[in-house]
Amino acid sequence: MAQTLGAVAPLEDPAYEPEHPPVGGGVPAVVARWGARSQVRWFTRFWRELRFPQDLSGFWVFSEHHRGPCCLSCESEFLDGFQGGGLMADGWCCCHDSRIGA
Repeated sequence: MAQTLGAVAPLEDPAYEPEHPPVGGGVPAVVARWGARSQVRWFTRFWRELRFPQDLSGFWVFSEHHRGPCCLSCESEFLDGFQGGGLMADGWCCCHDSRIGA
């Protein structure tokens, strides 16, 4: 008997052709109206297609727990191979996460 995993969100399915890809390297206005999870999935899917600099402070970019990109130390910890630190390694952002200090 084959096991089935939960449904995959369309933006996580590589075969899915998204209706709202980046426009000229920027984030389409419709993305701002989406919930945090959908925005994070959108940025995960299209990060390499975006052009910078651009203001992402109003979007849920990497985490459902704070708007805007994560701090540089989170990314550095991941790139340096630090296990258990930084958003990409353990799901927590060291400086912007609203759960810290709660």
